Amino acid sequence: MKQYTYFPGCAMGSTGKPIQASIDAVCEVLDIELIELEGWTCCGCPGESINELAATAIATRNLAIAEKFKLDMVTACSCCYRNLLAAHVTYTEDPRIREQVKKALAATNLEYNGTLRVRNLVDVFINDIGLDVIASKVQRKLTGMKVANYYGCHQTRPYGPDDHEFPVWQDQVSEALGAETVFFPLKAQCCGGTQLFSNKEMIYKLLYKILDNVEKHGGECISSTLCPLCFTNLDANQGRINNRNGEKFEMPVLALTQLMGIAFGLSPKEVGLNKNISPALKAVKPYLKSKVQEVVK
Repeated sequence: MKQYTYFPGCAMGSTGKPIQASIDAVCEVLDIELIELEGWTCCGCPGESINELAATAIATRNLAIAEKFKLDMVTACSCCYRNLLAAHVTYTEDPRIREQVKKALAATNLEYNGTLRVRNLVDVFINDIGLDVIASKVQRKLTGMKVANYYGCHQTRPYGPDDHEFPVWQDQVSEALGAETVFFPLKAQCCGGTQLFSNKEMIYKLLYKILDNVEKHGGECISSTLCPLCFTNLDANQGRINNRNGEKFEMPVLALTQLMGIAFGLSPKEVGLNKNISPALKAVKPYLKSKVQEVVK
């Protein structure tokens, strides 16, 4: 069994519940143990744009807690990944901020030595588990499913080890499940994130571009990044947007681990598909047995 400390982030307990359910189920199949950090707090997103020192201190506190375990720390949320890794980079490379953050940590009897490795869960799937192992766990081969893999901004930018502009790791996982991956140019375009609360019209324009791009290139469903912000924007808001024909978008959106779980033989309920807002079940129904379909009617 491979062990990691796990930083869930704020949204995994709310809008990200379907994703978290699928992460738990898939990690059990892949023999991964995610040890949730006790006493973790918000990563600080997007506080660095307001106060870099405060945001770095908030994030580094979580790094200091995780460092004690001497394990890699994993997070699934792309925003948390970027913020935590940015804090590590700032702390280790900027002496001015490091000295001030040290004082803040000392007030809570913590210290950070800069030895922690911060990773995204998809990185673990690819580089620690491996595509061969993932393929070996497939019980329902997703032959014929045309999947458009959406990465969003921060899984790869600015720090992600996958290609920054044209990432491929999620595509490789989907192909290991037997699906046909559909390339679309906007796979790493921003969905707008938390701007949904302050500028809805901008969000709807960004989502229209992404969804329209997927449709134009033949995607029949979207396998979304594990970031709850991206997932929620695509899953919950497309019903508010008209496509080129003047109709509402009805694109099935599944988190990557939901897609993996279905291929691994898990039920839609086990991977949280009963909590998705988009017609996600439509994409996986052809691969399910009838008695499993009845569970999530």
